[in-house]
Amino acid sequence: MTVSTTTMTPIREISAKLRGKTLTVPNLRPMFSQWPYRVSPHLKELEKTVEAKLQEWIPDEQVRQNARDIDLALFSAAWWPDSSLDRLETMAWYTLWIILWDDVIEDSTFPGSVASSEDLKIEWLHEEALKYVKYELGLCDETTISVAPLPPTKYCGLFKYCAEPFRAECTIPERQRIYNEIKYYMDCCEAEQKYFQTGALPTLERYWDHRFGSSSVNTYNALGEYMCGKHIPPELFNTEEMKTMWFELNRHIVAMNDLASLKNEIQREWLGLIPIQMYEASQDLEAAVAFAIDMALVAGQKTAKAADDLVAMVSHDPEAQANVRAYVEGFKTNLTGNYYWSYVPIFPVVSSTSMA
Repeated sequence: MTVSTTTMTPIREISAKLRGKTLTVPNLRPMFSQWPYRVSPHLKELEKTVEAKLQEWIPDEQVRQNARDIDLALFSAAWWPDSSLDRLETMAWYTLWIILWDDVIEDSTFPGSVASSEDLKIEWLHEEALKYVKYELGLCDETTISVAPLPPTKYCGLFKYCAEPFRAECTIPERQRIYNEIKYYMDCCEAEQKYFQTGALPTLERYWDHRFGSSSVNTYNALGEYMCGKHIPPELFNTEEMKTMWFELNRHIVAMNDLASLKNEIQREWLGLIPIQMYEASQDLEAAVAFAIDMALVAGQKTAKAADDLVAMVSHDPEAQANVRAYVEGFKTNLTGNYYWSYVPIFPVVSSTSMA
């Protein structure tokens, strides 16, 4: 149930308390100096290709500008600086899809059974999108499909531009892993949206139940083998070290992104880690920001430690070790790439901003 726009809810209460406060963040560059940072030499060429494709694929000017604001080229080039140009392009198309696939639904044709309910519309869109994604990834038994699934929204069809190279380069288990994480992402987005529509402020535990999926970080983790162009021993995915690396990178990215987007969260009344920590732990803004920064630091360190442990686990096999080293290097550059892509443009060094 969606609450009235005039009803005072826990989310609106804490948003009102934060408006007008000043958010001051310290210089975090020393923290990030412990992990590798570089930008792909393909950045300039990638920028030209991305702009050309935005012009070709996105007819809506406002939607196109929103996509430009994401800076898809820098995102790909900073997160995966060692990847080839074609893989960077594919990642840009994947990211374009994940931010736009359900952004414009006015042109979607909903079946009569769901047309009267916003919740049912969301459920239907996710179900149909997953059918389309699964088909494009080549994971369906085509002997049982008489008609290929159609994308349910105007921009969901963008997935075909990344699905083709995924089919060509990724094994079936790798593509299944990609699909599983996309499904987890959509499931968590749906649950998160329904929860926040009630106006309730989740506990930290409930927040992480949603956020580990809705962050979409695990979908990028699942693309690690594609981005480094290597296949790693499949048994490593069942190890605690691999699970830790995925989990802690996700936690790190969420903490950093929630800090960077705090002002926008307050304006949208869609609150993240810092306001929830303030509410649950009775902390002021300064203490909650310090909590998020410490979480990001510890999670980043655990990510890098787990990455090194994975390399050591295959020391008996030089070829496998080289592949694993290339794979985990991407997780380390994700740490710094995200910082310089999403955080530094908002907080260059030491910075203050009003929450008005």
